[in-house]
Amino acid sequence: MTKDFAIIPVKGLLDSKSRLSRALDPQDKKKLIIALLRDVLAAVEDAELFNRVLVVSPDPSVEKEAKLPAGTFFRQEGQGLNAGVRQSTLFATREKSSSVAVLLADIPLMEARDLKELYSAGDTTPRVVLSPSLKGGTNAMVREPPNIISPAYGRWSFSTHLRAAQKTGLSVYSVSNPRLSFDVDTPEDLIMMGRRDPNGKTHTARCLQEMTLLHSIARTSGSAH
Repeated sequence: MTKDFAIIPVKGLLDSKSRLSRALDPQDKKKLIIALLRDVLAAVEDAELFNRVLVVSPDPSVEKEAKLPAGTFFRQEGQGLNAGVRQSTLFATREKSSSVAVLLADIPLMEARDLKELYSAGDTTPRVVLSPSLKGGTNAMVREPPNIISPAYGRWSFSTHLRAAQKTGLSVYSVSNPRLSFDVDTPEDLIMMGRRDPNGKTHTARCLQEMTLLHSIARTSGSAH
């Protein structure tokens, strides 16, 4: 029987999303990071593909703030995304995992069907399945077996991962669609998110609507004095 693990790395509630700091105060940014994570976790749960889900972070407050189920949080020792993915991949390998899907914690539009599409790409193993972001990053990566290539997150990581996978001479696939390729990094992405989900189906869109509402109330009450 196969054992499939999902790994969702989160930098930390204070360190993540530095480019959003000019648009959001620290408290709102924290709420947004949790909302983004909840959307990714909801898609993972709906997909019913994984035997184990690990939210990996050096920040222990992620577990409490996101109200993670028991056994989901994996405490990262080193710094940086690649360290977290390496440590949790090693853990998955020791647990005899057949595959590991690394899913970034900021792809709020991802749905269960997208994860199923990643897993149905190609019918040969070993294999690597990659999903690029609009900015050249890697929003999702399935490695079967888990340590087939090393994580190389950072600028233009999609092409780095693709080259590493091609060098192995094994099967490599790319899966892209508008939901998987959209991630939230900048204030412009927040505006786009509002447009992509105007009805607030996602935790992220509802979080942004709440912030907008609260800010407009604050502005109104401020001008009344």
